[in-house]
Amino acid sequence: MIRRKLMPDKYLLIIYIALLIAGLLAIYGAQTLHEPNGQYFQNHLHLLIYMLVMTIFILILPDFFSLLDKIVPLLLIVTLLLLVAVLIFGITVPGSYAKRWILIASSFTIQPSEIAKITTTIYLASVLSKKGEKLFDFKKGLFPPLIVLLLISVLILIEPDSGTALLFAMVGFSIFSYAGIPNKTLIISAIFLLALFVIFVFNVPYMKSRVNAYFDPKNQSEEDIYQIRRAKLAFNHGGIYGIPDENIGEISVHLPAALTDFIFASVSQKYGLIGDIIILSLFLSFTIRGFIISSRIKDLFLKNISFGITIFISLQAYLNIMVATLMIPTTGMPLPIISYGRNALAVNMIMFAILLKITQRREL
Repeated sequence: MIRRKLMPDKYLLIIYIALLIAGLLAIYGAQTLHEPNGQYFQNHLHLLIYMLVMTIFILILPDFFSLLDKIVPLLLIVTLLLLVAVLIFGITVPGSYAKRWILIASSFTIQPSEIAKITTTIYLASVLSKKGEKLFDFKKGLFPPLIVLLLISVLILIEPDSGTALLFAMVGFSIFSYAGIPNKTLIISAIFLLALFVIFVFNVPYMKSRVNAYFDPKNQSEEDIYQIRRAKLAFNHGGIYGIPDENIGEISVHLPAALTDFIFASVSQKYGLIGDIIILSLFLSFTIRGFIISSRIKDLFLKNISFGITIFISLQAYLNIMVATLMIPTTGMPLPIISYGRNALAVNMIMFAILLKITQRREL
């Protein structure tokens, strides 16, 4: 028997609010250091307020998941059409090589790969929850959703956006494993796809340069390693408590992508190691709470959705932090909730809203 609670999980709600506040502080700090005349903080705050209204709407909407399950085919078709459309009509933005955005109005764009994070999670959760014993049959179990995942990942890869494509593959295979598909089948498929991914990356010039800049910086041009050098300096200058306001004018704080992909390094500049530890702790808390929530759900559709959302946000966060701290090559992914970016913020807040909605259900 299912009963609906008025309040969602209080621990998840606290983590969500804390991340939203951390994002506001991070963008405010990055703007004061790098774009003092910009409107990034105001834009982020306005969208955050609108999306909080959307969150409340999702939480009070009855029969939300029944409706969601029914429109899965439509969501998938729309997603694929948008991913194809961006290859034809897509535009680039300053600082990006890839056509990842579709211009809708003068200043309004949509990023299909961000939308696909929600729809792919819902699709995989739905189709795998209905497989039953077919999960152990490759042709009837893994093959159909694997083809869809592969198609979505390839469309994103040829934008080109290798980091996000790899993220989709990692999340997809995690959901496959969680849903019960045999690991032997997954490992064989993953090795084959990883080999194709590596071949593609080393045949795209800007992707290859990112890998070379990370593994062999001494033999790269100043332009190729500039981002890495500035990120190192950001952490060095930030120290434990951040750069004191009176010293900002004396230090070169320039950091490319300071409000987006490298906002974790920018947080170090403004708030020091303490700020970075707080953000990392919040994401670790979210991961743990998300897995706990998923483990307690009996409904397979919702169980898979909650796991998918948790792993999507968590993996992206940890990959972004690893890039910012120079543990892996640059991927071009923002830090969920924290980085500036309208599409990313809207999608991540919707994912949080869905997860909060799931926790309103009480299974007896």
